[in-house]
Amino acid sequence: MTYDFLHTEIYNTPCPNCKAVSFPITNKNLSKYFHGIKMNCPKCGINLDWWSLLLRHFEWESPSYVYGIAGGYTTSLRIFMKAGEIYSLNLEEIGIPKESKILQISYTPNGEGVFPVELHGNTPQRHYIPNIIHLYGRPFGKPSNETPVAVQINWTEKSNDNQVWENIINAVESFTIKNYDSCIIPSNVSVESTLNNIMTRYFSSFAAKKRVEDFLSNGVTYSYQLNILLPLVAQSNNFPEMPENIRGNLNKLRSYRNSIAHKGKTDIAIDKKTVSELICSAALGLSYLNLLEKKISEN
Repeated sequence: MTYDFLHTEIYNTPCPNCKAVSFPITNKNLSKYFHGIKMNCPKCGINLDWWSLLLRHFEWESPSYVYGIAGGYTTSLRIFMKAGEIYSLNLEEIGIPKESKILQISYTPNGEGVFPVELHGNTPQRHYIPNIIHLYGRPFGKPSNETPVAVQINWTEKSNDNQVWENIINAVESFTIKNYDSCIIPSNVSVESTLNNIMTRYFSSFAAKKRVEDFLSNGVTYSYQLNILLPLVAQSNNFPEMPENIRGNLNKLRSYRNSIAHKGKTDIAIDKKTVSELICSAALGLSYLNLLEKKISEN
């Protein structure tokens, strides 16, 4: 397997004005957003709104940018193929852990001579990308001894600790294939389960855990936790309230989730703009909850 490894990264979000500076999607920058601290581009000086910056990733529809919001990695490399030969691409050998979830792969010939074609058995697995991929070099254009092919792989790590984030990944994956209804439940689950776990741990310091669990399950369900308990817990821990636009979208997300769960579909068809705002709110809401939990643990 002959290749040149280029890099693995989480796509940053570029300045909308000068395009020259990109900002990493980190807890540090998200914390500034939640605390109302203004961010300015160090090159052109424009004031930056983190919500607008991240929402653009959905408008572009580029998988690397969309998955970047949920922590997905993009690995770029260049392989060298010959016409009529089979090239075996082993993803583990280029540094992608074996248990990772491969989200999408693209192949772009840098010249003529070869066009890469994925090989499969007589029963293709449509929704699964294996760790070892066999590519056939189909002759294309002017003959060449060897043709470089740019490969871009979108993937995410899988572990017992990131199952909540996997729900966001599943939502984004549905978004990339324009299956908008399938984005709703995993987006909602990621926030609802995280919020419930935080509330359980927080209030268990005041009452028996079993009583708290019963209280949250039967008395103060998700809507009350999001709109009443969460602001109270945030204020008690000297942490800013969740931005109103995000909380409002999470309430809308809950409503869509209930419609799908009870009726099998939403009352009104979900369009791209709406689902973009819902997934972005879920990702930011999840970041907010993680930062709040960290603050609680420090108190």
